[in-house]
Amino acid sequence: MDHIERISIKDLAESPKLNPLWEFANHAFTHSSQRYPELGFEGKRFEQPSDFVQEMGPDCVTFIQYAPGSLKPDQAINIIATAGCKPWDGAFKLDERVKRMREERKAREMAGANDEFYTKEHEDQLAQQIEKLGPMTHSDEEDKVPRWEVMTVCVHPEWQKQGLANILLERVVGEVSSQVKALGKGTDFKLMVRILKEINEKYWLSKGFKAVGEKFFEPGLFGSPTGFHVLDMSRDHRVD
Repeated sequence: MDHIERISIKDLAESPKLNPLWEFANHAFTHSSQRYPELGFEGKRFEQPSDFVQEMGPDCVTFIQYAPGSLKPDQAINIIATAGCKPWDGAFKLDERVKRMREERKAREMAGANDEFYTKEHEDQLAQQIEKLGPMTHSDEEDKVPRWEVMTVCVHPEWQKQGLANILLERVVGEVSSQVKALGKGTDFKLMVRILKEINEKYWLSKGFKAVGEKFFEPGLFGSPTGFHVLDMSRDHRVD
């Protein structure tokens, strides 16, 4: 049995599989970030399942890989890997983070909570830092071929180093090839990833991606005492 499922974000948002996938993505992020405690990342990657859906975007297609036997009706969903893809837009969607923080602070204030992290001063500082970031420019912007973003590549720690990420990336390449071909936009395209340099750069370099843009996020942003770098990386492809 093929244990990889293709599902659109629209269908996922209405599916009971959303919560397990959201929890799985958070677990994978926590496991990865714990190997780099100096960066200071704590908490969930996605606060709510709706945050996961929003970041993936309405045009995203996700592939979910299940452990053998986990699709039987009497067994719980057992996700072991996932990856998705969507048309690349390159925007930093961080204003939503500030908006959500403001809403959370108001809710906590109404509940009588007193949390130093949820302060108006912190929100304003975060908003100013995000505003200073500006758009990320790429070294290959003159190349106008279609670009697609690889989203949320996660493999359960117990299933790593078994080639699952490679299998899902092949599914992503096949999906994008089909989409580009159907749209009649030529035969060439680029796969893009936006990653944390300190954690993921070596992995994506080993997959043939190259850095085309970089941004430094100052200390204090998202709770990191040292600051961190975000890389945009690309890999050239041709429709099969």
